[in-house]
Amino acid sequence: MPEGNAGQAWEEVPGPRFAPGTEVAGFTLEGTIASGSFGTVYRARRSGRPYAIKLVLINPRGDREAAALRLMRHPNVVSFHGYGLWPEEEPRFLVLALELVEGLTLDAWAARENPSALELVMRVLLPFALTLADVHASGVVHRDIKEANIVMREADGQPVLVDFGAAGLKEGALRLTLRLPPGTAEYRSPDALRFARQWEGEPYPFSPGDDLWALGVVLYVLLTRTLPFGDRSNPGLNRAILEETPPAPHELNPRVPLALSDLCMGMLEKELEDRYPDAKALAEDLVEQCTQADASWRVPLFPGTKQDKSPASTPALPGRRLPGWWAAGLALGAVLLLCVPWGTPRTASSPSPATPPGTSGREVVAPATTVEGASGAALPPAPVAAATNSEEPSMKKSKTIRTLVAAGCVASSGCVSGPSPRPPPPPAQCPPGADATHSRFGLPSWDAHGVSLIPVHERPRVVPVRDGQAVRGEILGAWQKLPDGTSFDGHLYLGDERVYGRFTAAHLPSGETVPVCLEVMTIGQTARGRPVEPGTTSTQALIVSSLSVQAVQRFK
Repeated sequence: MPEGNAGQAWEEVPGPRFAPGTEVAGFTLEGTIASGSFGTVYRARRSGRPYAIKLVLINPRGDREAAALRLMRHPNVVSFHGYGLWPEEEPRFLVLALELVEGLTLDAWAARENPSALELVMRVLLPFALTLADVHASGVVHRDIKEANIVMREADGQPVLVDFGAAGLKEGALRLTLRLPPGTAEYRSPDALRFARQWEGEPYPFSPGDDLWALGVVLYVLLTRTLPFGDRSNPGLNRAILEETPPAPHELNPRVPLALSDLCMGMLEKELEDRYPDAKALAEDLVEQCTQADASWRVPLFPGTKQDKSPASTPALPGRRLPGWWAAGLALGAVLLLCVPWGTPRTASSPSPATPPGTSGREVVAPATTVEGASGAALPPAPVAAATNSEEPSMKKSKTIRTLVAAGCVASSGCVSGPSPRPPPPPAQCPPGADATHSRFGLPSWDAHGVSLIPVHERPRVVPVRDGQAVRGEILGAWQKLPDGTSFDGHLYLGDERVYGRFTAAHLPSGETVPVCLEVMTIGQTARGRPVEPGTTSTQALIVSSLSVQAVQRFK
């Protein structure tokens, strides 16, 4: 069976190439970010704002990519601002307007950072698994998961899924390939290859399992710096994927904890039913493994690092049951970040694996820059030529995981001194009717959720607050029966290197206002309030704009 996209429905031709300064659909091109047979991505500017503009020749694949992007409203997924046809007369290209961000592809990030197993799980695997769960829940399968399509955003260190050029839609979409789906040969699942061997003319019924298999390949590469089944230069690549079991990661790299090695091999089981049923199940297992992590999880995965090797105790985590996906991802990330020193520079002694030859035939994002999902700023009013359904979707926050800057002492140099000691606010009763509201909307005391002190479409950032300041927080996605779009009124109080918060009223999208009793908590812990950030003074505290709140029966 030949490698590649057997049975493809149209000819792949190189994307357009334009010189810097070219005006395309109201955007001024500044340079090429990436190029491949499915399109070219440019750095561009419009009305003073930077964008990433993807130009693809008009064909069904471009329409599919736009359709997939319109379904993705998630901070860890490339953000989509709109699309149009260009030129106005006799259009030949589909223009996709995306947001530009600085960041490293995952393999380049891993080579630079040389993370420990614990860092890799908490900074990459867990948030990315939760992101995939949301992507799949929306009816989209990415179909080209690989290191080059996962970008570690420089602004907040979060993994961002980019490049939906190969994406498949589960409902109501015409199949555009026949025997094999688009994607990268080294990351194809045995399910797809088995189908191709037995092909009888029907398109491959792709599934989220294809993405999870590919993520298993990515994890194997990160743990071993080796592709598990070789690359496409090996004529036996497909047979290896179908029939061979690669050496376990810990056999190739003794620094890999056995539990993480076993988890990786579980993702690469040959039969679909023997692998994780979905991304949520993978995330649950990652959480389980982290609750049992020992000192071996805190050793850099490869030699040659300058990372601080001072021991850290295993963090106390919530119970094994995840109290809501957003809270779980946020909580675990912040708790474990407190236990890992991030601030010391790192170097890696050996290079990361080279991108497989010819990687997908589409654009491979350059290590320094890529397209990403960011603030959701409105697309400037200048028209996209011959625009069709051009849109700027409001950034709806995920129910699973939010971008968050780590709270507390995350630098190896220790905590920066905060305000002079002052007691937390005194105990207080909840407002009358709060219990009834909690019951009405199903807000249990064990469940935590995210609240943003800035507009929810903006990225979390450090903000200044003062003692007794009245604030309004916007809910980050629906919480139990509380709908998305709800906001809370409350006050913040400065304490000893902490900021405390109490919210007492909720404003529903319907216009109704109801009493609540919500306390700001340290993510993943039982401690009230949240730690301050460096730069805090005795009169003004700096905190990250995303807070975690819990329903309580009394302010303690």
